Amino acid sequence: MATAEANHELGREGVFKVKAWLEATTHLTMPWNVYDHTAFCTRLRLDGGVKRYDLSGQFIGERQRPAAVEGKAYSTVGHQAAEYEEFLANAYSTTAHEIATVGDTETEFIWVTTHPFSQSKWSKLTSRGEVAKAVETHRAWLGADHEVDLDLLVTVASRLWLLVRHDRQSEISLTSSELFKIYDLIGRKPS
Repeated sequence: MATAEANHELGREGVFKVKAWLEATTHLTMPWNVYDHTAFCTRLRLDGGVKRYDLSGQFIGERQRPAAVEGKAYSTVGHQAAEYEEFLANAYSTTAHEIATVGDTETEFIWVTTHPFSQSKWSKLTSRGEVAKAVETHRAWLGADHEVDLDLLVTVASRLWLLVRHDRQSEISLTSSELFKIYDLIGRKPS
């Protein structure tokens, strides 16, 4: 198998591990992945560009909000700091575009990694300040006329999730059949 094909398959496998892990929480359903449902995982930015998330779905139960997920399978820190900064800038730009065109769906953005990064500022990675820095770095993604909205920076920061997943967690997570039995008991069902 060629290197690009092997990497593609590893990425796909990682996305499905993230999907299973998030759904095992009983709080999320992730029916769409970028490989099979690209349109459902694609969000428009203010500059007309697009961001394709690995997974798209929603919180279930009381929260009832859309969720866009980026999954990273790293064994070292790698380039995650730069990729995460792009994730933050995309979250801001796609949210601003959505608000301007169809209204606010209150989408939440989830970054799932198998290795922590930027550990000296880990506790601040979902802060308004980090979103502001990312937006400034990727200013072109806002389009020429957009003024950075300080309230929107706060809003986007409040919708960020930063999660670390270890491969062995699948050994202690609910299976699909267990999930379906539990949904009835707890009153949270995917639609």
